[in-house]
Amino acid sequence: MARHYGPFALLIAAIAGSPTGARAQLLDEATLLVRRGDIVLGREDFSVSRTNLSDGRVGFRVAVVASYPERRAGITLRPLVELGADSLPRTVQLDVANGGNRRILAEFGRRRITIRAISPQGESAREYPAVGRVMVVDDSVLALYALPPGTGAGPVRLVAPRQRAFADFQLANRGMEESAVAGETYLMLHLVLMSDTEERHLWYHEDGRLMKVEIPAQEVTAERAERRR
Repeated sequence: MARHYGPFALLIAAIAGSPTGARAQLLDEATLLVRRGDIVLGREDFSVSRTNLSDGRVGFRVAVVASYPERRAGITLRPLVELGADSLPRTVQLDVANGGNRRILAEFGRRRITIRAISPQGESAREYPAVGRVMVVDDSVLALYALPPGTGAGPVRLVAPRQRAFADFQLANRGMEESAVAGETYLMLHLVLMSDTEERHLWYHEDGRLMKVEIPAQEVTAERAERRR
């Protein structure tokens, strides 16, 4: 049997062996090109770092700049997500530039999720019950899948703070399979998020780096742009 590692198993091991006061360590930095068929809809520049979180604990930070210039007036989204060593979200800050600026803030606690929206028109906040394993998503930011909520099969609640939307999916682990990214074939870990109406296919290199996201129902694919070194 071929030896392989689950997503970010090596990175989580690095956290376990790192001092609490360690400086931020860049783990991945790449660009996803988002396409519908042969049409490029936008690009997402993202990074994944191991760092001290705002609560003082060591975890991960995912930062993304997603640009969709072909949309009317253009839109740029800048999410910054902090996740614990268990790869579950702790906080979210999402800045939206689309003719007017908004900021979305989310905090994930043991009992509740708090989402705040701040704009020139004012501020609003709502609380929602926290349920099981969750993952932060956004319809226009596929790089947020850079850190999956583990690899074990079972329920996952997808939380979209910008839309204040929640959806229940099942995570399936299909193991190591071959698929093409930017014209090259890789053996990658294939995770699938499934609901009654759609599937989202997530592909990771064996070292845990996000390589591709596919959402067949939307005919959308996001692929890593550069060749791995």
